[in-house]
Amino acid sequence: MKTQKTSAIVPRVLLSATLAGTIALAGCGQAAPTTVEGDGEATQQEATTDYEVDYGSSSLYSKEDIDAAIDAVMVEFNTWEGCTMKRIAFTDDKSCTDTLTYCNEMRDKDAPEYDEAMLLTSEFHSPSEVVSRGTAFEPEKDYTYYTWTLARTNGGEWKLLTWGYE
Repeated sequence: MKTQKTSAIVPRVLLSATLAGTIALAGCGQAAPTTVEGDGEATQQEATTDYEVDYGSSSLYSKEDIDAAIDAVMVEFNTWEGCTMKRIAFTDDKSCTDTLTYCNEMRDKDAPEYDEAMLLTSEFHSPSEVVSRGTAFEPEKDYTYYTWTLARTNGGEWKLLTWGYE
């Protein structure tokens, strides 16, 4: 088991996800506001997160593949105001392979079929004051084994499809 402590800077942007037939929990709050610079140009705020990464063992995916999937997760997670990622982990090759059919059931009819899937788990902490709009989290609580399902085609970018408890 390979673990690494990571500091990542990820733009705070919203990532749309397809949630066909899946119940996913909402985030810890609203997305970060856009900042307007002196010249009137809007820029996105950035979030810095410090968390542990467990790469596990995989014959399917490299560290770079897993990092790219984690980056996609963190784009969504960093919109959850006040939540703190503590740990994110690659599950295992079998879980990823078993998830591929599920991912293809969720894709748009006209989209190419996914040929790779990844399942990650995470541990995070919710803030003391949870914004009530659309949130399913309790204040000041640690959440464990929170799952993130991603897929991609032909080694392209990972698409975050679902997140939550299964």
